[in-house]
Amino acid sequence: MKKYLSILLSVLILVGVMAPCAAAADTSECDCGFNPVIYVGPLGCSDIVRDAGTENEQKLWQIDTNYLLSCIGDQLGTLAKAAVTMNADTLADALVAFVDDCFGDLALNGDGQSLPNVTTPYLNVPSTDEHHADCDYYFDYDFRLDPFAHADRLQEFIDQVEELTGHSKVQLKCSSMGGVVLSAYLEKYGYDEIETIITQCCPLKGTAVAGELFCGKFELNATALRRYAQDALPYMEGGDFVQALLYSLTDTLRVAGVWDMLIGLGDIIVAQVLDRIYAEALIPIFGSFAGIWAFVPEEYYEEALVFMGMDENYGDLYNQVEAYRVAMANIEENLQSARNDGVKTYILCGYNVQRTPLVTAWKNTSDGTVDTMYASVGATCAPYGEELDAEYIASLSDTAFLSPDKMIDASTCALPENTWFLRDWLHCNGSDAIGALYRIMLTTDEQLTVFDMPEYPQFLQNDDATPSITPVTGAPNAFENFKNKPTFLNFALMISAFIDMIAAKMKEIFSCIGG
Repeated sequence: MKKYLSILLSVLILVGVMAPCAAAADTSECDCGFNPVIYVGPLGCSDIVRDAGTENEQKLWQIDTNYLLSCIGDQLGTLAKAAVTMNADTLADALVAFVDDCFGDLALNGDGQSLPNVTTPYLNVPSTDEHHADCDYYFDYDFRLDPFAHADRLQEFIDQVEELTGHSKVQLKCSSMGGVVLSAYLEKYGYDEIETIITQCCPLKGTAVAGELFCGKFELNATALRRYAQDALPYMEGGDFVQALLYSLTDTLRVAGVWDMLIGLGDIIVAQVLDRIYAEALIPIFGSFAGIWAFVPEEYYEEALVFMGMDENYGDLYNQVEAYRVAMANIEENLQSARNDGVKTYILCGYNVQRTPLVTAWKNTSDGTVDTMYASVGATCAPYGEELDAEYIASLSDTAFLSPDKMIDASTCALPENTWFLRDWLHCNGSDAIGALYRIMLTTDEQLTVFDMPEYPQFLQNDDATPSITPVTGAPNAFENFKNKPTFLNFALMISAFIDMIAAKMKEIFSCIGG
């Protein structure tokens, strides 16, 4: 009898031990057929806080308006003194103090570590098993830190999502600096657990504004500033009439020479204070961010190291900066390998938007922040608002990847068949129309190319007002735009184009008479 009881007890214990495993096995696999999406956010996707959880808690990034105004208020006396005395050193004192008050505590030490009381206390942790094309897991991070540290955390995040959802693979949708995290991740962990990669407006090969500013190539340009302001008008509140009014004002200031006068004054001020601002504020603070160094394109890197004083003496920070150069250099090969091994890979970038107007490369076509040639990993692009050289176009043996507006040759991209370009797409600006394209990319099992969807060819015109994305058919014409869409803003654009055309003709006539 005891023998039978022992056997029965052993069986019950065995069942008891195995039951949790069986239950886990029952819930660990999901048969929905859709791998969960992880959205790798942009720069500034998480708050950076000083003295979190105390009465002195202060958000340093994204910095709140009241704190920013208080920092400005602290320097009003010094600024007033500088204006009265016309003393450049006094002005520099105020500007350096302002930058240091606002951002000084963000600076990292020589090992690339933050001050102990400056943290990102609210990073997301996956906590639900809900997953479908319209529901993703948000991955955020402290943009200042080593991209490979973010890659490590992303791998942990992927493991957690897979465990929650019962899937063995995920899909990554990366936005802006999320592409830097992706680059580091692919270099360190590969792509075995990834089904799909989508990048939107990502500085996969850097961005000129970082490269040039880290080399001290600061420039104020009237044309760039005016264009930058005008490109932002369609995204402003206030309605079409207000947008048209502001556009006309910026154009009137151009014709009257006010922009050039303001830039001339700005150049004088910059020349007097820029060296001190760099040496006492910009380099010690922003030069300490391994994450921002990841934006510096390869062609600027060596010069940037010298200008910013970044060398082995920085310790581990320098090693972090150097390590990411490998990931950036290999991103083309890593993306190609992933695509060739069955990872659906899609690159989306914007173009025909004026880039940040503070650098000598202001003519680069971009999405307003990231240069199109870097986001696309190698496209050949005409300067903003211009066409590729006729001789270059004539040299092309195949024009299948040439944009209808003759602004971009995508044949030189890392993945020409899997790279889309959205004209007039402001950096990472989302819409239902763009979301519909993402949904197709995420839910279609096979790799799609720019030739597979007639409604979504390689070159698309983005219209946030509609919203819609439609095939680009040629270079835009202000007169046709107004005819097709008679808004106040398009009317202002048409009048501006007409004035420019008359001015060009008059210049041509007087040139002939003078000749």
